[in-house]
Amino acid sequence: GEEHASRPVEMRVLARQLLDRLPVREAEILRLRFYDELTQSQIADRLGISQMHVSRLIRRCLVDLREVVDR
Repeated sequence: GEEHASRPVEMRVLARQLLDRLPVREAEILRLRFYDELTQSQIADRLGISQMHVSRLIRRCLVDLREVVDR
């Protein structure tokens, strides 16, 4: 019903609030990965860092954000 219709909006608001808690670079990496749907290699090329570093940053950010959500 109507409760479920607002769920995507609530999730986008929550995602934006969570991204705002991250350092600028980490937030940008998550935006590129999950909003723009770039691969880790594409993100690495764009930012001038290694794909492995992108992978580590994404993993760490997701762990950090999960801790915030689970509080």
